[in-house]
Parts: sequence; C-alpha cells; structure tokens
Amino acid sequence: MTSVKLSDLPSRDRKIIRAWCMYDWANSAFATSGIVAIFPVYFVLLFKDALGDEAIMWGFTFTGSSVWSLAAASSTAIVALSSPILGIIADRIAAKKLLLWTYTIVGASCTMLTFFSAYTPFAWIWLLITFAIGNIGFAGSLVFYNSFLPHIAPRDLSDEVSSRGFAYGYLGGGLLLLIHLILNLLLSNTSYIDLVTRLSLASIGIWWFGWALWTFKVLPEPPIAKRYPEALKINAAQITKFGFKEVANTLRDITRFREILIYLVAYLLFNDGLQTVMGLAGAFAADTLHIPLAFNMATILIIQFVAAGGAMLFSVLARQMTTKKALYVSLVGWIFIVLFGIALVPLSPSDTKNYDYRLEYVETTHKYLVSSAPDLTDSQTDLAWSAKTGHIEKGSILTRKDSDRLLKTLELDPESRYSGTTINGPLGGKQSIGKSHPSLLGEGPIDWWPSLIRSKVWAPLSFDIGYQWLLLGLFVGLVMGGSQALARSLFTQISPETRSGEFFSFFGFMSRASSVFGPLLYVFVTGVLDTRSAILSILVIIIAGTVVLRWVNVESGIKTAIAEDIRVKKLTTHPN
Repeated sequence: MTSVKLSDLPSRDRKIIRAWCMYDWANSAFATSGIVAIFPVYFVLLFKDALGDEAIMWGFTFTGSSVWSLAAASSTAIVALSSPILGIIADRIAAKKLLLWTYTIVGASCTMLTFFSAYTPFAWIWLLITFAIGNIGFAGSLVFYNSFLPHIAPRDLSDEVSSRGFAYGYLGGGLLLLIHLILNLLLSNTSYIDLVTRLSLASIGIWWFGWALWTFKVLPEPPIAKRYPEALKINAAQITKFGFKEVANTLRDITRFREILIYLVAYLLFNDGLQTVMGLAGAFAADTLHIPLAFNMATILIIQFVAAGGAMLFSVLARQMTTKKALYVSLVGWIFIVLFGIALVPLSPSDTKNYDYRLEYVETTHKYLVSSAPDLTDSQTDLAWSAKTGHIEKGSILTRKDSDRLLKTLELDPESRYSGTTINGPLGGKQSIGKSHPSLLGEGPIDWWPSLIRSKVWAPLSFDIGYQWLLLGLFVGLVMGGSQALARSLFTQISPETRSGEFFSFFGFMSRASSVFGPLLYVFVTGVLDTRSAILSILVIIIAGTVVLRWVNVESGIKTAIAEDIRVKKLTTHPN
C-alpha cells in the first residue's frame, strides 16, 4: 500500500504536478482530434479524391490507410533515432525544458499549417507532409515530458501521478474534440464542411501551444546530477560528439540494469501493437468499414471520457495488486479488443430501409420515385459514380428501363459500393448490392471470423457497423488509459532518477521504434493480403510483449535504481 498520498505533498509540489499534467491536456488534442479522429479520415478522403480507392506502384497496392501508416512510421523513426542522443545531452546541460519547448513549437506550428492544404495543387501531399512534421514534434515532446515524471513525484506515487496525467490528457483532448464534433454536425451538409475540417485541424495546434504555456511557466528544469564536462567547449559539434559517445557508454552500461532491459523489450513489443492499433483505427474505420467522419469523431469523444475514468481506475487497481499485475490486466483486455475489432463488419441490407437507393413505384405515373439515395461528395470517386448512374439523386423520377439500368450498374460495376432495391411495380422486390459494398467480405484468410460473428451476433441483434464501432470504443476506453499510464509509471519505478533523461530517451526510443515497425508491418500485410489480416498480425506482437513482461522483476529493478542514484550522487559530491 502507498504510504504517501498526493494530498500530503507541499502545495508547491502539487502545483508543479498540476502544471506537468496540463501538458498532457495540451498535446493530447493532437493525439485525439488529430491522429485518431480527423487527420486520418480527412487524409483518406483527399487521397481517394485524387487517386481513387487505391494506387498501384511497382506492383504493390497502396490504400489511403497504408500511405498514412507509412507517413506515421517515417516521422516517428526520426524521433526514435535522435531521442537517445538528445536525452543524454539533456541530462548533462539542463536542456529538458528547452527541448520540450522546441518540439512543441515545431509540432504546433506545422499542425496549424494543415489549414492551407486546400490552397495547394496536391492537397493530400500537403496534409501528409505537415502531419509528418507535426507528428515529429508530438512524439519528440513526449520523450522529454515523460522524463520529468521521476523528478516531480516520489517513486511510490508514480502510478497515481502518471494516471492523473493521462486523465488530464483524455479530458483536454476530449473537450476540444467535442467542439470539433459540434461544428461538424452543424455544418456537415453544407458547403462549409471542408473549411470547418481544416479549421479544426489548425485549432489543434493553437490549443496545444496555448495550454503548453501553463506548463512552461510553472514546471522547473530538473537538477543535473552529472554535468557536461567543463573541459569541453559547449558547441553543437562537441555536444553531438559527446552525445554519441555517451550513448555507446549507456548501451554497454545498460546490462547492469537487467530489469530495465527486459522491460524495454516487452514494451517495444506490446506498445508496438497498441500504438499501431490506436494510430490506424481512424483510417481503418474510413477505409475498410466506411464509417462517416462525424460518427467516428463521436466514438472517439466517448472513448476520451471513458479513458479518463479508466486511467484512474487502473491506478487504484495498481495500488491493490501491484503495477505489473494491473498492467497485465489491461494488456489481456487489449488482446480481446483486437479480436473484437477484426470481427466488425456492416450488416448486409435485409430491410428496404437499409438500402442506399430505394425506388418506390408510383401507380399514377407508372414510374419509380427515388425515395432514398446516398449523399455523394465532390470527390472524384463520387463524381465518377454519379456520372455512371445518370446523376440520380433523392427525388428523381425513373422509368422502368432507367430503374433496371441503375440496379444492373449497382450490381455489375466493379467499383460500386452501394445497394439498391425496388418497392412494388413490375420490378418490385428486385435488389442489387455493389461489388465493393462494405458488407461484402472478400476471400481474405480470416474473413470467416467477421462472417461468423455477424451471423451469430450482429445480425440477430440488428447491430449495424456504427453501433459495433461504438461498443468497441467503450471497451477501448476502459483499458487504454490504464495500459499507457501503468507502462510509463512502471518504467519510472525501475529507472534511476539521476539519469531520467538518458533512460527515458531509450524509453522514448522504444516507444517510437515500436511505432515504426507496427505501421510498416500493417502496410506490408495489407499490400499482400488485406487490412483485417494486417490487424491480426499486430495482435501477435501484443501477445509476445505480454509474455515477455512476466520476466520483469519490479522489486529488483527498484533496488538497482535506488543504488544507482546513491552512486551517482556520491560521484557528484565527491568526484575524487
């Protein structure tokens, strides 16, 4: 049981912890409204508008979600490779706050620049580039933000403080997403929707930068236990050379910290899976499940508020059953969630009201009235489809011949993703489902799984794809906060406070490296098989990380960390 409570700390310390948590409030807007809710869905729309559903290059198939995944992997790779050197330097010359500030300015500024995508010749490329640079700022800032945790709270309060930080983040990100959702719903059927989407993206950068000012005003630079050698000149070349040398020393030295080494391997694996699943959820929803942007935003919003409570719930659970066991519970929950996610699939139209096109026979005119038709956008894909069908929309009047031609186009066109039915008249009861309709499963190696769940669960309950997605979101919210907060606090417990920048840079390296491999694996498996098989491949990584975690001896790791802090402080006080 924890002997010290957060309320027992001096008011100055609690003020610092609150300021540290506010940075999570600030930058979580990028993770929530940006990475998950708006960025990937809007990018997929721009990609399809420019290139269609997919593009084939060198015999390899690229979809909107796979290109998005590639951009995410590339940007995080840059952070992964640079963070160990920068982390060591930050431990020697008191630069943690400066680096956090730099990444924040770069990330927030590029996020604001996404607004101008519509004024460029290639909107999807502009969005991809500004997102990639913004993501570098976001990922890089997290490395140094996390490294403050050992300095602002006692080791036995790390679970509670880490969980509180994530709770602040979910609430802050959720609040901005709520504003975005309201605007999207109010203007979704107007000509201003693209402007509103771009303004929403730009507001993420404004929110991030604005709230971060609170953090930078209050949060102090952590003390330096082992300073940069005074004999060396403080210039870029000398500092970089020193950084590389210290990285090599750390790699040799890290074998003394057995528990950290094992934990980093476990974290590399399970975090790889979790970050890939969360990062690609929005693109998967738009690309494979065809879930509308507004519904996806609403689901993510619900997840945020559920996750805030989930983070604090797992903090209590960790206090009762240890951090490691509580982390186990969250990871097992993730395994079931991914299996659940693969099983999501739209219902096949079974009632006339579920068809995209409904043609009702009018006795007096002997013609068919189009009582329902899909809302088409101005994308190239939708404009091409509208031309193929003769620009048919709700309220159109069709002859029997035109009605029959529409149904045949729906059924035979290889790019058709709509369904249609006739009610009464000479064609009464005739139905057509497009070859690319989201309810149709292909010949993927695991398509039997969503087909089975649909026939046994979704269809009997009349649970269509939107509500399936919402249910999945509720489960994700329960475990998401716990897994992230406990993973960070467990590493804090077994890491020396005097080398926080150094070790958290490697923690950040593993976090970003895992965000590289997972998306690349998703791209490869999608290109060779399909998106559901790609998600299943990510599940294997999560399971592997959960298994490796069992070999981490937390108690031994804490003893080693405390001993290292004592050793470093003695060397600093008595260098000879």
